[in-house]
Amino acid sequence: MVSMVNASPLSDPSIVPDPYPVYAELSETNPVHWCEGLDAWAVVRYDDCAKALKNPSLKADRMEEVLQAKFDGRAVQTDNIYYQFTKNVMMYTDPPVHDSLRRSTAPGFTGAAHKFYSDVIEKIAAELVASIPEGQTEIDAVSELALKMPYHSSVHAFGVPEEDLDFVVPRVDKLMTYWSGPQDQPINFDALLEDLTDLHTYSVELVEGKRGKVLPDTVIARLAAAAPTNTDSTLQQTIHQLVLLLIALYAPTTPGSLSSGMKAFAENPEQVELFRSSQAAADNVANEVVRFNASNQFTWRLADSELEIGGVTIDKGQCVALFLGAANRDPRMFERPDEFDLARPNSNKTLSFGIGVHSCLGRQIASLQLKWFYTALFNRYSKISLAGEPVWNTNLEFRSLKSLPLSLR
Repeated sequence: MVSMVNASPLSDPSIVPDPYPVYAELSETNPVHWCEGLDAWAVVRYDDCAKALKNPSLKADRMEEVLQAKFDGRAVQTDNIYYQFTKNVMMYTDPPVHDSLRRSTAPGFTGAAHKFYSDVIEKIAAELVASIPEGQTEIDAVSELALKMPYHSSVHAFGVPEEDLDFVVPRVDKLMTYWSGPQDQPINFDALLEDLTDLHTYSVELVEGKRGKVLPDTVIARLAAAAPTNTDSTLQQTIHQLVLLLIALYAPTTPGSLSSGMKAFAENPEQVELFRSSQAAADNVANEVVRFNASNQFTWRLADSELEIGGVTIDKGQCVALFLGAANRDPRMFERPDEFDLARPNSNKTLSFGIGVHSCLGRQIASLQLKWFYTALFNRYSKISLAGEPVWNTNLEFRSLKSLPLSLR
């Protein structure tokens, strides 16, 4: 048993603007160590993270333990909305429950559905870039582009009624502070429960047709159409899954990838030329963007039994934080890991979309958003560069830019 080390640099929010030197040092000197700020074992090497993601002894059903790490001493009863939600969605359940829930969502993610989503997202991206006024050469790419793209996609590809965004988005924004890693919580747990309850009430009313209009052929419309013949989940589980979808849509992950990708292109102008000249490079853009700067820097698992990771014994009941952002820069897997390179042959090995049973169901749609956004951007602008100092948010778990001044040419 390796002794716990309390002074983990991963607990320091100041590393958020550039955590990669810290990851690199830990990868060589302390790849599996106790992180007091997370109340969990931190794992940073690619091979260790990949094996852990596929290990059935490391459970996705971990949110009661994560709750204790973030709100010490706060327990929830089985009838609590937090308990019911986390026990009935794909992200936080394990087989066989997870498998049934995943099957229940299949009608929204067929080949034909993705073709429709691709066409819609291509149009959305083109319109968004075209909305930049003629002659404007400097923008804040976060507020004017990265934050707007997922909102438009949520309406036209996923089906969230546009008239309901003012209700849904602020509640998701508050909920996302719960998953904020090693820093103090900005609001109390009861307030989070209130917002979670509001989203469930909203989802019930949406399914009952009491809210705004869901556009046809969108994810929500397809799932609603398949609901009468769905035998893999209950109506209540369907509502929980819809709430999870709403949270995922407005989480910082997509804006984080869009904006950090623009930053990478601005700092590596030769990659813009490669993107514009090579279809293979354009097709690889989502994989390399999320590998190079993962917006979801780590994810959680719970040890169901005593096990070993990287020579370190993990006790039953302990949490593990798998640092996907560190794994994606592991030189044992990726040559020249700190270089942004669309020609990288194994960018698709990124762990940002997960592997195994919990691989991301929305990977293809997320990839479409990135591909079509950069296609639209570089169809109009052949050169982008930094026009000021980028500003990062303080959340390491969901790492994203707060501001990105860009010059457009």
